[in-house]
Amino acid sequence: MTTTTTSPTPVLAGKVAFVTGGSRGIGAAIVRRLARDGAAVAFSYSSSQAVAEELARSLEAEGGRALALKIDSADAEALKAGIDQAARHFGGRIDILVNSAGVLHLGPVDQLTLADFDRTIAVNVRAVFVAIQAALAHICLLYTSDAADDLLC
Repeated sequence: MTTTTTSPTPVLAGKVAFVTGGSRGIGAAIVRRLARDGAAVAFSYSSSQAVAEELARSLEAEGGRALALKIDSADAEALKAGIDQAARHFGGRIDILVNSAGVLHLGPVDQLTLADFDRTIAVNVRAVFVAIQAALAHICLLYTSDAADDLLC
């Protein structure tokens, strides 16, 4: 008796994800998992271009689709443009947004500069809001008006 097994369709097949801070650490693990589950994944990085490009290459070598974009999440216009670029690259859509970019300045509070504090807020708080707004412009195009109302579109 011959048994034929078919591999199931990956749970995120046909979906497009955007991950901020996706080149290293937790962000890179999220990018790898999304790709393994079938999503096309765009991710931002602020430094370590070689690391980001290697991650994208490794995902593509495994049959995934990836796009690494150099974006400083503290720069709202650059972040919005990057999300728009990712949507265009992957057929005009974003289905999943993961805000993983973050900065942490360690040391005594009395040695933390106002510029350090401003950057922390810009990346860890403001960029989350900016990315959500930018991604919603693409996510809301995918749903009927009833579902879009549930998403506050």
